[in-house]
Amino acid sequence: MTAAPCSLPATEPAAGNQIADHLDYFFRTVLAPDDALKSPTCFRYITGEPHPLGNLAVFNRAASPSDVIRDAEPLREAGVPTAIAFLDAGTPEQIAAASSLGFAAAESMPLMSVTPDRLAATKLPDGYTCREVMPAEADAWARAVSDGYGLPRAIGRLFGVDRAAARAPGAAHYYAAEHEGRMVATSLVFLHDGLAGIYGVATLPEHRGRGLGGHLTAEPLRAAWRRGYTTGLLQASEMGAPVYTRLGFHTHGHMALLARVPE
Repeated sequence: MTAAPCSLPATEPAAGNQIADHLDYFFRTVLAPDDALKSPTCFRYITGEPHPLGNLAVFNRAASPSDVIRDAEPLREAGVPTAIAFLDAGTPEQIAAASSLGFAAAESMPLMSVTPDRLAATKLPDGYTCREVMPAEADAWARAVSDGYGLPRAIGRLFGVDRAAARAPGAAHYYAAEHEGRMVATSLVFLHDGLAGIYGVATLPEHRGRGLGGHLTAEPLRAAWRRGYTTGLLQASEMGAPVYTRLGFHTHGHMALLARVPE
């Protein structure tokens, strides 16, 4: 069951915190491998795949420096690219603890929201269609999101349509843009805490620059508006943030992302 639709708090940093908490819940609920760490202050998983998103620790605002060192230490020992995210900008003490393990600042990721009155109109170029994806198509969607993000397939499958259907029935709705019968762009909307969160926006390299990412962000939100939701949210990359600003999104704060690549 999802909560009744609601709005974000009117004050900062409360609005940004709620967006970040939505992401934390999505990762813990859908992405988490069976052996993931889920403590009160940290969510961590290690797949061993050679990409930081496959070996990630997410720390919340209550994490102490000793929590960061203890729960991020296995990432340092993993021998593959790894990452740490904080659900806000991180305190100086948290950042120092991560830095002591060899993690360096990678991005300051905007926490963004949009309402129906601000969401810009979008359309697909000729030759493309957009539709909702069913659980039976999990492999095709996972392949498209992996190739769009440049992820190993094992990581893309963590976002999976079938995983969400089993772990959070009714909360996640997956979308794809198709060209000549092939999925070439992806997204999903996750309904939680009365808010519609957008995740998994990815486009194959040869189909970028055509507005697919914008449409695959807006169309799931328009479907959420029809379900009664009034606030959409996402966590953007620095590169993707201008796209979302043009769609009408507003930035409420930032998440700190640090990465470590073994020598």
